[in-house]
Amino acid sequence: MRKILEMMTRWDIVLIILIFILSIGATLAIPWLLAGGGGESEVVVTLRGEDIYRFPLIESGREEIPFDFEVDGKQYTGVLEMEDGAVRLQRLPEEILPLGIHRDMGWISRGYEVIVALPIQMIITIETPEPDVDEDYDIIVH
Repeated sequence: MRKILEMMTRWDIVLIILIFILSIGATLAIPWLLAGGGGESEVVVTLRGEDIYRFPLIESGREEIPFDFEVDGKQYTGVLEMEDGAVRLQRLPEEILPLGIHRDMGWISRGYEVIVALPIQMIITIETPEPDVDEDYDIIVH
């Protein structure tokens, strides 16, 4: 180890530190960049791969929104809690979800976060609309 340090110049060390800092910064910035977009965000409730409800995400205030869904021919009601740009799913009935893991997932507020109720294949996500782009190409390189 000592021989390696003796062979390195000050600029080698600066370059290694710079690469390290940039890689950490890029790792932390990716979720923020993926959650981009603008406009009105929507909470999407998906059951077995099919969107069953879409609700506008409430940016300020608190609201509980009930929604109905069907599992094995029986009707159930779920409740989404929205508060200040975040959402969570209240505990669903024990007969269809014996464990309350979906409740323990807590609040989500970004597009890359998700709430999953696996036995019934229910997924809660937040979607932000993509910006309208009328062109087929984002960039042209010559």
